[in-house]
Amino acid sequence: MNLKIAYISDERFPSVHTDTQQVMKTIDALGRQGAIVDFIQPRMARHVTLPAAARKRQICEYYNVEGNFNIKDILLWPASDLRIEKFTHGIAAPLKARLGKYDVVYTRNILPLLIAAGLRAPVLFETYRALPNTDPWAWKMVKRAIPSKRFVGISTHSEYSRQVMIDAGVAPDMIQAIPNGFDPRDFAALPDKQRTREKLQFTPDQKIICYTGHIREDKGVHSLLDLAEECPDIITLIVGGNDTEVSALDTVVKQRSLKNVRLVPQVPIKSVPEYLAVADVLVLPPSSIPLQRATVLPMKTFTYLASGRPILAPNLPDTKGVLENGRNCVTVEPDVPSKAAAALKQLIAQPDYAMQLANQAREDAKKFTWDGRARNLISFLERRLQKANPS
Repeated sequence: MNLKIAYISDERFPSVHTDTQQVMKTIDALGRQGAIVDFIQPRMARHVTLPAAARKRQICEYYNVEGNFNIKDILLWPASDLRIEKFTHGIAAPLKARLGKYDVVYTRNILPLLIAAGLRAPVLFETYRALPNTDPWAWKMVKRAIPSKRFVGISTHSEYSRQVMIDAGVAPDMIQAIPNGFDPRDFAALPDKQRTREKLQFTPDQKIICYTGHIREDKGVHSLLDLAEECPDIITLIVGGNDTEVSALDTVVKQRSLKNVRLVPQVPIKSVPEYLAVADVLVLPPSSIPLQRATVLPMKTFTYLASGRPILAPNLPDTKGVLENGRNCVTVEPDVPSKAAAALKQLIAQPDYAMQLANQAREDAKKFTWDGRARNLISFLERRLQKANPS
């Protein structure tokens, strides 16, 4: 029997935030794997009068998904920058889900989790964070939901996060690490490197490293500037952030007189492979700050693997099991710019070795697709639901 899932999110769709991409890729893949998914979201203020079919089409086009789900948005208070809907939707959505005949309510949000558990709905909570370490208040709320007789379990995005919660008292069989992935359709036709360089106004002989993603301080973007300073002959391409964030970072770049940094604001998901394609090396910021501030096993890890480019990354516990130094990437001690620079220069100077790593990375990426993640989620849900309701 196909699982019927109510997926609750209090985020605004579409949005540049990475977590919204993770939600859409996950539920679309769940639907592709046979689950019936009702997506319960707050309606955007600008979508108040837009027909449901048009709202769904806009979301699908933005995230490059097929639409294997049903939109069940709620209009109590339109989703806006005021974020009042986080409260109103957080209460209304679990009530709506409880009235439906769902096998499970699935959410990443604390308030819907608590309400659903209080209503004795079967609920799965998902998080990418090591909550006991990074957000004790949220962890306290999660612990309140766990004793519910119909609490299904917790899915995390990394083994690191899972182990932190097991150490904090969660039964190992109640929590499973199910990493994110990449969408092969986004990489179905990787652009030609030289042709794309010409399009993006780079020369064939330039050495380029690339980072794609958010450029807030908590993402470790400062370490990319440190790397650029250590390697003035290498172009550092940073793709992401809104216009305000890019302008602020550009001010820092100019203050540091970094002539080899190029900033590009956030681009559509479909365009990301173009920017990955021009690079000689893809970089995860060689900083420990993202992990300290809650960014665990960033989603870009999987798109980097799929891109067929060598990867430079910090040696941190969250990526273990995905990135392996000397096999599919090069890892360095975080927060030491000179060591990151030395490793980068070695990758640039040894193209055969770099290509060997890149080829292995692309092969390893096949283990981390959204469809594979959906199958693992369904398997975990079926096992946990069977345990909660043995026939």
